[in-house]
Amino acid sequence: MISALLLAAGQGSRMNYQAKALLSLGHTTFVQHALQQLADAGMDEIILVTGAQRGAVWGAAVQQAADDSVQRPPLREAHNPNYQTGILSSIQTGLQAVHPQSEAVLITLVDLPFLKAEDYRAASDHWRCGDAYTLLRAWSEGQPAHPVIIPLAYFSQIMEQPPSDKGCSFLFKKYPERVRFHEVARGRIDIDTIEDYHAHITS
Repeated sequence: MISALLLAAGQGSRMNYQAKALLSLGHTTFVQHALQQLADAGMDEIILVTGAQRGAVWGAAVQQAADDSVQRPPLREAHNPNYQTGILSSIQTGLQAVHPQSEAVLITLVDLPFLKAEDYRAASDHWRCGDAYTLLRAWSEGQPAHPVIIPLAYFSQIMEQPPSDKGCSFLFKKYPERVRFHEVARGRIDIDTIEDYHAHITS
């Protein structure tokens, strides 16, 4: 069982404080699009980690679920009131909400609108070729990217870490021999600024 952690907690200070999760993407929003892709990829459950503008972000997610007549994986919210301390606190918040039978978590970000279901599915399939200690690191254009997959064996180490904006990169540095790299062509095109949004989405 793989649980997906969709991190959507950021306030978007470089987006004029517009929550990136609520940005328009055609007829949908970033968060709705990401949830759709994760569901289509066959994730066993999805944990949406909220922070800033919690009500609106979770409301958009619930609205999508209500409008979708197709059976989808369980969707739960994990709210991180300390999201400003960095991305690691959101991962820790999400881990506390995963199903007890989860073998691993696939971690991705809400501001990666070009990741598709096939990218998540391929990453999951690649991870399953390893073992209970395999760490999957997406790679794009010669640089670390998303998604990443981290098995249960490392959850306790993640929970013990102090606040950081480095996510789980410490694990990949600590256990390089356990890392499987997976090429994801669109894994580094994130939307960090309003300029990024206009260049990649509205142009």
